[in-house]
Amino acid sequence: MPNPASRGFWNETMALASAVIRAMRITAINLFRKPITVHYPEKPRTYPDRYRGLLALTYDPATGAENCIGCRLCEFICPPAVIKVEMLKGQGRNYAKSFSLELYACEFCELCVQVCPTDAIVMTKSFDMATTDRRELLMDKDRLHAIGLQHQQSWGTGNRLRDMQAPPAPPKKPEGAAAEGHKPAAEAAAAPAPAPAPAPAPKSEGEKA
Repeated sequence: MPNPASRGFWNETMALASAVIRAMRITAINLFRKPITVHYPEKPRTYPDRYRGLLALTYDPATGAENCIGCRLCEFICPPAVIKVEMLKGQGRNYAKSFSLELYACEFCELCVQVCPTDAIVMTKSFDMATTDRRELLMDKDRLHAIGLQHQQSWGTGNRLRDMQAPPAPPKKPEGAAAEGHKPAAEAAAAPAPAPAPAPAPKSEGEKA
């Protein structure tokens, strides 16, 4: 490879001018293109239905009660062990006396959402949780409920995700699929039993001889 210093002044000038022209050509091409930058937070970005963001707790929209029953399944399945739940037994159902989530160590694996039997913990379509204090990322039950009310939930809930993972149901047999000459089981059971054959008449003494 030749030494750049040995190419001479005019060669260096031409190479520099060529590089500037190529760079300005790219700039001129993009100067008249429509910008694609989203001016966040003035203009919020639209996320797809399956976007998984911040974790949150939910309420039952019919009764207004907390969906969490304190079963601790989310705590047991969490890989980094950032969820802590304390159960409070009540009449008719249980509740979560306390629910804490260390968001700064969360892996966002969604396993806690998948195992929740009441869809109490969900993921939302938001990521806006930047802070300069790590202690603000230690979520309690009240803050998780507030996030669930503030942000839109993601499509994936526990029941929906479990339905997707379940094996498909066998296809239903079409009507009239019974073979010809064979009656359905219900008709066969309802059909009368055939009459027994008559017993042969006893022979007389002359016929015996």
